[in-house]
Amino acid sequence: MLDNDHKRLFQIAEKIVNAVNDPQGTDERTRIFVVREGVKYMKNYFAEHAAREEAYMRQIHYKDYAAHKRLHDEFQRDQLARFEQITERGTCTRDEVFDFIGAGIGWLLEHISTADMAIVGKGVLCQPAVEEINDQAVVEEVNRMFIATLNMDVNAGILSRDYAGENFGEAVYQKFVYEREGQKLNVIAGIEKQFLVNVAQSVYTEEDLSDADALVLSSLEIFGANFWRTLGERLANPEQLADYREGRFLTQKQVRSLFDAQQPTVSVLFGSDKGKFFIATDDQLLASRQRQAAVALCS
Repeated sequence: MLDNDHKRLFQIAEKIVNAVNDPQGTDERTRIFVVREGVKYMKNYFAEHAAREEAYMRQIHYKDYAAHKRLHDEFQRDQLARFEQITERGTCTRDEVFDFIGAGIGWLLEHISTADMAIVGKGVLCQPAVEEINDQAVVEEVNRMFIATLNMDVNAGILSRDYAGENFGEAVYQKFVYEREGQKLNVIAGIEKQFLVNVAQSVYTEEDLSDADALVLSSLEIFGANFWRTLGERLANPEQLADYREGRFLTQKQVRSLFDAQQPTVSVLFGSDKGKFFIATDDQLLASRQRQAAVALCS
């Protein structure tokens, strides 16, 4: 039943994209109608799906029910609700439609393959907790996450543990802000553009990708925000889930400026069969676990 709900959510997204791509559906009046009805239908259907899923979790006494429900609430509050403003405004661009759909697809991809799989005792969240942060543990978790969420074996490995924002080729950069127990957490991430193309091709058809950068970038924004949060929770092992607050894309110059200003406590550059990518954060909990592992190794 729940998997059928998931399929229906993707079908709704596909229907909206097809309607906007229809030559007869390019005028603004049609777009705003499509978005208004699409937002309304998707919001209502997601609420129904979340209620069914939450009821099932309560029925089986799922231990992580509260954390899972927070993810549902966050998506409804931060993603679905903000697009209602577009419909209330009465105008809508093509990119705004793709932004809406891309955000939903990106969120669903990560959520279904991690949090939802855990309900039935499968996936990365059901793996044994990371006892000690070291290179091997980090690489294993990163590779496991790509396989679980995108079905991509990227064969990632660490190139540098002290990445400082240097240019590593044409790339897409992002900054994410989270909050855990009142503490703000900043994350900077970047992925080589060729890697991003590979990711996009694994999710969308070539027809979807043509003239739809907003679709891909919006998917990356929300998928990335949840992907790195899930990885961080796996490595830091906090009792409190971090809430996603905001995200934005950066230029390479802005990345260097942020590194100079914030000096992340953890910053790792990876190489892979698909391309390079990095993750940097000022998460003190993660940094503390990393220092503890280093001390244990030295002793």
